Amino acid sequence: MTAPGTVETPVQFRALARLVPSPKEFASAPPDRPAVWSMPAAPLTGLLDLDGIDRILRDGLPADRVRVVRRGENVPESEYTWGGRPIERPFSGDVRPGALSALLEEGSTVVLDALHRYWRPVGDFGRRLAHEVGLPVFATGFLTPPGRTGFPFHHDERGNFLIQTVGSKVWRVREPLLADPLTHETSATHSPTAEQLARFEREPATLETRLRPGDVLWIPRGWLHSGTATEEPSVHVTVGFVPMLTRYWLAGELVRLLASPDEEFTGFRRELPWGLHREPDRLAATVSEVLGELLAALPRLDARGLAEEVALSVRRSYPEPDRSPAAALGARVDEATRVVLVNESLFDAERLPDGRLRLRLSDTALTLGGPAADFVAERWERDDEQPWCAGDMPSAVGGAAAVSVVRTLLRAGVVRRSP
Repeated sequence: MTAPGTVETPVQFRALARLVPSPKEFASAPPDRPAVWSMPAAPLTGLLDLDGIDRILRDGLPADRVRVVRRGENVPESEYTWGGRPIERPFSGDVRPGALSALLEEGSTVVLDALHRYWRPVGDFGRRLAHEVGLPVFATGFLTPPGRTGFPFHHDERGNFLIQTVGSKVWRVREPLLADPLTHETSATHSPTAEQLARFEREPATLETRLRPGDVLWIPRGWLHSGTATEEPSVHVTVGFVPMLTRYWLAGELVRLLASPDEEFTGFRRELPWGLHREPDRLAATVSEVLGELLAALPRLDARGLAEEVALSVRRSYPEPDRSPAAALGARVDEATRVVLVNESLFDAERLPDGRLRLRLSDTALTLGGPAADFVAERWERDDEQPWCAGDMPSAVGGAAAVSVVRTLLRAGVVRRSP
């Protein structure tokens, strides 16, 4: 029997290798300064192009997935949705392509938020990238008309890859005004002043670069950046990592546990005296008292339980495995149906003490036993995208049982059909 424990598999950097020349080095220590790489264009330009954007917008996109930016400010949704027009109510909040065309012609930038959730090329890429780096991925698409600047200098609270897929864009990057911004310290609350923006126009940037299709710009957390399209329309995809896991965030999760109804923590539910803010000395004494109670309570928290809760929360932030519910419902699966194990659909594979294999997804798990478990574990360890079928499983599994395993994995998104 195979020893219990996590089934280790070396990470194959298939997605990250499309973005940086040294993926293993990047994953272990992301640069703390901006960097630019010219990578092979073909594997990246297919993420999003002009035809893809047209297809997204024509197919009926809810307005909450789109932003339109005009001179650095968000355009009201009423200017580019069907609202107020004679159309079926469920679609009144959808984007109106004709209105977007007019806004683009006048120089506005179209932003496609959460692109990884509904555009297959970016979703597949992001799912694999998240698996490789160990963080959920968030992707956004940008279409900027020629000669226009989408946003003035701003920062993001997470590191981002900027992937140029169509046209070109000149980016200027500057040192952070706020080091290591937290999630609530956005550009809306910590933007450069008018005086600083004027100075930025006079002084050279820390980095100025022109991105062309296949070029990738890494912007670390907090660095100011602004991009201007050149003589043709520009499309780029921004890929970042969320939620941003900081020690501050984890400390907040610890404090959140004090809301537990357990008797030992109910004291934190007590209301503070009314009018306390009018008595500075009494307020200071109360702050000291609560601080003492907090320091005494923290060691009693269930650290292991919190770790499991945090892990589950982060797993749920990942994109779900790619599933085809309707196709799976009526799909015919037999011993010759060729499939590929999708490692990025799983968080880990664990051998249980009884020899079974547990495949952990975002918030569920599948368990396999016997020779079928050994067969799937071997392919998990390989992570090589080699096709296989139920007929390749050991004869001890049995033909009908092997087909049932493939069907179960297919419906869960753990395997996909091989072309």
